[in-house]
Amino acid sequence: MADSSKSYKTLIINTVTFAIGSFGSKLLVLILVPLYTAALSPAEYGTVDLIAQTANVLIPIFTLTISEAALRFGLDAVSEEQRKKVYTVCLRVLFVGLIVMAGVFPFLSRLDYLDGELIILYIYVWTSSLRQLNMTFVRALKRVRLFAADGVLCTLAMLLLNILFLLGFRWGITGYLLAIIFSDAFSAVFLFTAGRLWRYIGVRRSDASLVRDMIRYAVPMVPSMVLWLVTSVSDRFVLKYFHGEYLNGILAIAYKIPAILNTVFTMFSQAWNMSAISEDKSEGRDSFYSTVFDLNQSFMYVLSAGILLFIKPITYVWVDGEYFSSYKYAAILIIATVFTCFNVFLGSVYIAQKKTKHTFYTSLAAGLINIVLNFLLIPRYEIYGAAIATFIAYFAVFFYRLFDSRRYIPFSFRMSKILTNTLLLCGMAALNQLEASAVIQYASLGAMFILVVILNIKELLRTAIFLIPKKLRARIGIIGRLEQKLNENKTTEE
Repeated sequence: MADSSKSYKTLIINTVTFAIGSFGSKLLVLILVPLYTAALSPAEYGTVDLIAQTANVLIPIFTLTISEAALRFGLDAVSEEQRKKVYTVCLRVLFVGLIVMAGVFPFLSRLDYLDGELIILYIYVWTSSLRQLNMTFVRALKRVRLFAADGVLCTLAMLLLNILFLLGFRWGITGYLLAIIFSDAFSAVFLFTAGRLWRYIGVRRSDASLVRDMIRYAVPMVPSMVLWLVTSVSDRFVLKYFHGEYLNGILAIAYKIPAILNTVFTMFSQAWNMSAISEDKSEGRDSFYSTVFDLNQSFMYVLSAGILLFIKPITYVWVDGEYFSSYKYAAILIIATVFTCFNVFLGSVYIAQKKTKHTFYTSLAAGLINIVLNFLLIPRYEIYGAAIATFIAYFAVFFYRLFDSRRYIPFSFRMSKILTNTLLLCGMAALNQLEASAVIQYASLGAMFILVVILNIKELLRTAIFLIPKKLRARIGIIGRLEQKLNENKTTEE
């Protein structure tokens, strides 16, 4: 990692900035879990989770994932006029799609878990879609500080609204959904006004060629995103069908602990997508991808191993006793989430190269594998079947994307590192299923955690040293010698 590399510095600065904006809102999700588990029964939480996941599936279908095009084409734009055209196209596609969506909602009334919640679901999709578009376009404008400020303010709004609706008014499922709706609406309005996004709304007829290019880019991502969501939520629907809302509520909470990994990775990926697009034509692109991918792996492996080490006590103090068994399933889902994050990273290759059709093919594979395994495993193994099916689907697609994406950007990787770390994480997940002596169990988990750290420490140290100012590194001899040694080892490995 050369000090002269502006690419790495930009990536790190943007990651830190996005982290400031995202940390509060993501941390809030974790903080609110005790409130949710106390205010909602497992059956109610299972129902509200299905409603939220239904909204997540509807959004990409009826918005054509146009917000993804806002980032890609917004970053490519070289003038204010071009950015204005991009945002205008996005708004028009969004509004038309969401109006068309109203015609589908009468059919959704047949779903029992949506009884009495259809109007709220419709508003939920609108506010979430508008917020998503404004957040993405602000990133395209490289207004990362505004993005960060929005995250902090939206977090405060969400916290206060949840306390008011769930603890104050005791509105249950409806209160849960209304808290999300109002906080999303607040965020969308804040970004629109503080970012002065009205300046980018045009009244003239949109450029036909730009509309075609943006839709051609975005539409292949619709089935991709839907299939990716289906992969992550199909287990909830299949589990509900065979075993009811109670176990579905346990599974929904089990997903909250792996969400810690997803939270951390999202902070990085928001900055990474910008860097991947910006560095697409640079001379050191392949080396840049190799280094970042290697670091990303190391960090995720160590973080996930740390969570697996303490997952049982964390769950014990974190959720209501009725949900405590969720830690066993969360241990498996943590490994699945690691490969979900790796898949997102590899998907950035397709985004940067505008090969979005490949995201569809790989997402289709993940969806099919997951759905088939859900029907095979869930009837007999219940929540374990759902967790295992999710892991196998993401693990299989990761290896396909790993080799397929290198056709476009030939970055390097070490298979031995991937397999060894994965086996250690699987061992830690297996230990968490046992009812053994606490001393033996935690000694074994601790030993495996140390092995994971040893396997990944070099990449983490390189990054830590890189974050130290160059002048300070020069004054502290031991740091300079360590940096030299690490760079020599990296050259030997390559």
